[in-house]
Amino acid sequence: MSTGLAKAENKGLVQSFDLSGDSLPDLSTAREVPADLTSEYWTPEKEGEFKLGFFQRIESSTYTDEKSGEVIELPCAIFIEQKSDKSLTTVRNGSKRLVAALEEAVNNGSIESGTPLKFAYLGKEKNKTNSYLSDRWSVRPLSA
Repeated sequence: MSTGLAKAENKGLVQSFDLSGDSLPDLSTAREVPADLTSEYWTPEKEGEFKLGFFQRIESSTYTDEKSGEVIELPCAIFIEQKSDKSLTTVRNGSKRLVAALEEAVNNGSIESGTPLKFAYLGKEKNKTNSYLSDRWSVRPLSA
């Protein structure tokens, strides 16, 4: 049965429709996709914390430095976390080492958007060039 509705190409988690079509689907009977499109910033606290998810992209996010009040553009890794109940949540993290590792993997063709990965926090490590501590990570591809 044709509804005359022009369905746009699906790009990602959700469907889209051409709103200039003759009819639209009845959203009161639509099935909710188990994905929350809002995002959360993940700041792991303990060594060994991890998330399982699908890499999406590296994207610049705007943050306000709590100490100085300065607005900062921070490159963040964006991925879709799959929780134990199979629901999906968008997660961001701006750790320089994590972002750099993912950028390198994208640039050398090891991963692309949609690649399933395990993101594991390995704790803090003193930098060799200054007195600061940096987050250490393990990023491992998953085979489904």
